[in-house]
Amino acid sequence: MQLRHKFFIAISLLTTVPLLILQFGVVERMEQEVQSRTEQELNASLDKMAGELKLILNNQKSIANGLSRVPAVKHFANSVVPKKADVYSKYANNLEHFFLNYQHSVPSIQALRFFDKTGKSLVKVKEGKPMEAKKFDPVNQRSYVADQSSKRFFKEALRTASEGKVVISDFELGQVNFGADFCPSMVRYSVPVRDELDQLQGILVVNMWGTRLDSAVKLTMSGYPTSSYIVEINDNKLRNGIYLYHSDNKKRFANQLNTDFRFSNEVTTEEWRRMKSSQSFGFTTPADGRMFFYKSISPFENRNTKWLLVIEASSEKIFESINNMRRSIWLLVGGLVFVSLLLAVWASGRLTKPVHRLAGIIHKFADGERGVRYQGPVNDEVGLAGKAFNYLTTTLEKTEREKEKAVRSACQSERLAALGQMAAGIGHEINNPLMNIMSLATLIEESLGREHDEAKNDLLLLRKEGLRCARIIQGILNFARENEPSYVPFNLTELIEETLDLLHHRIESSGINLIINIEKDLMMEGDAGMLQQVLVNVLLNAVQASTEKAEIIINAKEKNKKLVIEIIDQGTGIDVNDFTKIFDPFFTTKSEGEGTGLGLSVSYGIIKHHGGSISIENMEKAGVKVSITLPVKGEVEKKEIDFLESENVG
Repeated sequence: MQLRHKFFIAISLLTTVPLLILQFGVVERMEQEVQSRTEQELNASLDKMAGELKLILNNQKSIANGLSRVPAVKHFANSVVPKKADVYSKYANNLEHFFLNYQHSVPSIQALRFFDKTGKSLVKVKEGKPMEAKKFDPVNQRSYVADQSSKRFFKEALRTASEGKVVISDFELGQVNFGADFCPSMVRYSVPVRDELDQLQGILVVNMWGTRLDSAVKLTMSGYPTSSYIVEINDNKLRNGIYLYHSDNKKRFANQLNTDFRFSNEVTTEEWRRMKSSQSFGFTTPADGRMFFYKSISPFENRNTKWLLVIEASSEKIFESINNMRRSIWLLVGGLVFVSLLLAVWASGRLTKPVHRLAGIIHKFADGERGVRYQGPVNDEVGLAGKAFNYLTTTLEKTEREKEKAVRSACQSERLAALGQMAAGIGHEINNPLMNIMSLATLIEESLGREHDEAKNDLLLLRKEGLRCARIIQGILNFARENEPSYVPFNLTELIEETLDLLHHRIESSGINLIINIEKDLMMEGDAGMLQQVLVNVLLNAVQASTEKAEIIINAKEKNKKLVIEIIDQGTGIDVNDFTKIFDPFFTTKSEGEGTGLGLSVSYGIIKHHGGSISIENMEKAGVKVSITLPVKGEVEKKEIDFLESENVG
């Protein structure tokens, strides 16, 4: 995965996760609270609507019940019996006038009627007008307006007359005329009228306009973005689910207008079943996003018919603010994702540029450009990586140099071993004839008289040169012979001081100043004679390389259970090209006759046999430093010693 993709994911998560938490946590919680609050408010409205409707129905029942007890009604009811036919017309006129006057004073009354026990309306006032009795009853010898004995409301009233209760009829339209836009709805209240002996005399029917019920529904929900309905729950399939009230009059009373507008068609069968069985408040949400809050009331005491008060609300309007907030959050999430993408591209570009630069440097180094280094700032992670790369390259170069040194050291050891074997063979072959030559020269010199002084001088010179050759051959044999040193404890401090005493005259005659920094009582195990030979060789080299009034520094100390000797001169130093040859036998930079070239080779062998190391390096300004490291305790068995080859630091 590229870095810009990681940046994009990280920034997107950091910016969008809080918004998503807000979206799915806080907003969802707010939506639940809005729904709960809406449900509480609308249930309160339903409760208020139910109270208003019950109050209207009870008031109208009280009006009907009160009318059945007024004198005009009672007198007329008493005159209905045949034996009082002589006063019937008088009381009928009085009742008609009373009905007219009362209807004018109570406009909510649509009609007032008085029925005899056979269902004939004897007196009727409708909408402020008396209805003429055009039909004649031959049995009772009187006129009547209409015969309603077959009507359901009359049968129900006659059936329950013995209970003395006001009977409420179905809430329905009045006379439905074909082609009429709408006939106002009404409710009939039937009251049994009895005499002093509790004998049924007739039925008083009061028709009330349904507009008061409609107004109660409208006023209760005024100011709310909702729709309210009154739906009838009835065992009669014709009336079950019809709208008793709807803002669209065409959808009311589907049973009378022969339409399919029923609330039961607006919900599922399961939802309608649940609504019908509800005893209190309820709530349902169809799939189309509408929300129905409902409450049932029972306006009829003697029937199983109920009215379902329904408030329809749009979830889109109720949750409009929540939905707007949700859309705003999604837009913000989208915007932040886009901004995160831009930031990821910009940030990754800023960050990957030094990374790519570092990668390029690494590739160059891998391709052989060993001198390439990271040069950028180191105040960030990339800088630290660059610094680590520089450290890595430096360490690798150092390791390669050490490897080359080790290889050269191994080659040097092999070369020295080969030369040693060859020198041993040559030394033995030359040493015997040379001894013979020197012996014969001695015999000849002894046999000559004094008169042969010139010849004796020549023989003396011959013997001196022979001795010189013998010393050279002995040095070769000592170099080639790998004799184990004799390990005994001795004081290195005293050995160095004795060596300086031996060379005191040579050093003093050369005008050289000695600076001595030697720790006291540096004890070790080793061959003191062989080590003194090493010290003499190194000190003589330093004296020969130094000029008059120069300084030679001699340091000796114990470090990490090893003894370290440093001899530093102020000569001209060693040529860089000669460093690989300084330990080779017979290699010397001195003038002819001043050295054999075996001093450092022999010294190297002695130090090696003691389990130590010797290294030579040029000083920064001038001169050479020879460092000798020896173990405090000598080793009996021969071991391979790593040779630290000379290093030119000048």
